Amino acid sequence: MGSEAGNRRLGALLLAGGCLPFAAGALSGADGGGLLPPCPFRAATGLPCPLCGATRAFALAVRGDGGWVAYNAPWVVLAALAAVLGALALAGMPLPRPRTRPAYLMAAAVVAIAWAYALVQRGRIVG
Repeated sequence: MGSEAGNRRLGALLLAGGCLPFAAGALSGADGGGLLPPCPFRAATGLPCPLCGATRAFALAVRGDGGWVAYNAPWVVLAALAAVLGALALAGMPLPRPRTRPAYLMAAAVVAIAWAYALVQRGRIVG
C-alpha cells in the first residue's frame, strides 16, 4: 500500500473514530444515559474507571452544553483531535507514523490523564 493510500486510510479511521463517540452522545439521553450498562468497576469500588463520565461528556458536548468539562473531558478532546487529524489527512496532509513504543506510552498517558480527571470529578460522575 502506498504512502498516500495509507494516509487516506489512517485519515478515514481517525475521522470515523473521532466522530463515533459524538454520534453515540447524540443518540444517548441528554444526561448520557441509556446506551451503556452501569460501570462494573464503579459498582465494585465506588470509584470511576478511566471511561466513567465520558458518555455524559459526549452527550453534553454534542448538545453544546459546556458542562461536558465537568465529566470525563479528556476523551472529548481526544475524539475531537482525532476527527480533525483525520479530516486533515483526508485533505492530503501527511501524518507522522509513530513508532510502537512511544505510541504505547502515549496511549497509557492518555488513559492515566483521563482516569485522574475522572477521579478529580468523581463527585459529579458518581453522584
